[in-house]
Amino acid sequence: MYSYFAYGIGIHCDIALPDLPQAESAMDAVVKYGKVEPLEPLAKSSKICIQFKGDEAYFFYHKLGMCRIRRGREIIGEPCEGLDDTALGLLAQGPGISVLLHQKGYVTLHASCVATDRGAVAFMGISGSGKSVLATALHAAGYGLVSDDVTVINPDGDVPIVYPGYPRCHLLPEAAEHFGYDGTKEESSIMQDKITYDARQGFSIAPVALRCVYVLAEGPEMRIEPMSSHQALFELVRHSYWIRFVHDSRPSSYFLQCGKICEKVPVRILSRPKSMNMMPELLTLLERDFSAEPLIVAHRRRKA
Repeated sequence: MYSYFAYGIGIHCDIALPDLPQAESAMDAVVKYGKVEPLEPLAKSSKICIQFKGDEAYFFYHKLGMCRIRRGREIIGEPCEGLDDTALGLLAQGPGISVLLHQKGYVTLHASCVATDRGAVAFMGISGSGKSVLATALHAAGYGLVSDDVTVINPDGDVPIVYPGYPRCHLLPEAAEHFGYDGTKEESSIMQDKITYDARQGFSIAPVALRCVYVLAEGPEMRIEPMSSHQALFELVRHSYWIRFVHDSRPSSYFLQCGKICEKVPVRILSRPKSMNMMPELLTLLERDFSAEPLIVAHRRRKA
């Protein structure tokens, strides 16, 4: 059995999960093979299906397979006919674990996150908004990656804590080319073909205090603006994984958790033109904003 530690929990698996850091750990969750049935009847034409009911969830993707997630402790997976462990691994470490973490009571944002001298900063936005590109650019500039695409937060305590995910970013080929990175396409990626960017340098599995959340927006000029507490709460909920599918599983408590984050951490709008040529200017603007907050924890790696 494989053993991993990611997002603050120990994960034991029957199969290899290629992105997650291997580590000897207690078994907080298990991933295993099994026959998987949907929670409700599934239309024959379905290509992607997500179902929630009580403390169980079901996810199906026609190119990979299906999984059942139970009570924040168990993922049972079944690959599509003719596919191997690789397909099941992608399914489990992507939607499977993000649902499991949601069931455990964490805030799970559609965001990428890096560590600065003053704590973690998360970049939140819809698919294609540039979260992974910005995290990769900051990593190349000397900042440690905390997570890509899924940012997991424990809002309790004096300062919310971010649990690191895995040390890779997934980029579209044109973005990877900008960084001079010639990786390998993941042909069975859940959403589309992407290149895996290795961000192990500077990566740590230790939790990081969250100091700011940026909501990515496209605009004619670069600027960072504060949000009202009501707008910030709306954005955190809107950019949460799975919450729009949940009708009978902890939505009220989840809103309260997002509210705790808004009370303790600034949420700002980051507007900029989506141009790779303007990345140096954007990083300068961000570093100026990073330095404006009190010191929380030092995590930036130093270049040799």
